[in-house]
Amino acid sequence: MLGLQFTIRSMLISTAVLAIVCWTLASAVRGDGWAIAVMLSLVALAIWALGQGVLFSVAALASAVFGATQSRTLRSPFANETPAPQILPTDHHVAD
Repeated sequence: MLGLQFTIRSMLISTAVLAIVCWTLASAVRGDGWAIAVMLSLVALAIWALGQGVLFSVAALASAVFGATQSRTLRSPFANETPAPQILPTDHHVAD
């Protein structure tokens, strides 16, 4: 099966992380200053990650639309039209 595979370990870790986030959110609702700061940081991090995803999607779409009009010839940037000169030592020795 090629779908996502969940393990007990990953489920326990995600449950623990979400429990801590929910506990911090409950403390923020009660008015604790540290919890408000942590939750604002988490919201800012989520907005930043969402913005990065949107910018990546826009760049990928622009590349797909405008990149398709350019010719794509793949070749080495070090290759010339003619082969490089071959400077090889000779195999024969000059006899006296």
